[in-house]
Amino acid sequence: MTYTAFSLHKKLVEDEGYDPQSDEYYSEIDKRIRLEFPQKFGTVSQKTISKPTQVVASASRSSKSGRKSVRLTPSQVAIANKLGVPLEEYAKQLNKITKE
Repeated sequence: MTYTAFSLHKKLVEDEGYDPQSDEYYSEIDKRIRLEFPQKFGTVSQKTISKPTQVVASASRSSKSGRKSVRLTPSQVAIANKLGVPLEEYAKQLNKITKE
């Protein structure tokens, strides 16, 4: 959520000309964060329902039986896209972190 907030801040201030000291700015940040993360605020948005979950295969090939895959949530896909990280690489790093 923090990276999304930083990204929204940059977009609002640099691209859309919002004053970061104004109440309007904070209202817009709040509105957009709630759209990106409805599950955190107890609401369900149309955007989340219609969006399929991204499945990314393992980055390396192995001779082990069975396919390993990582399911990314819509917010994880959004973060990876905003950071410019390929989904496969994001999933690979996420898998490393969760195993530790």
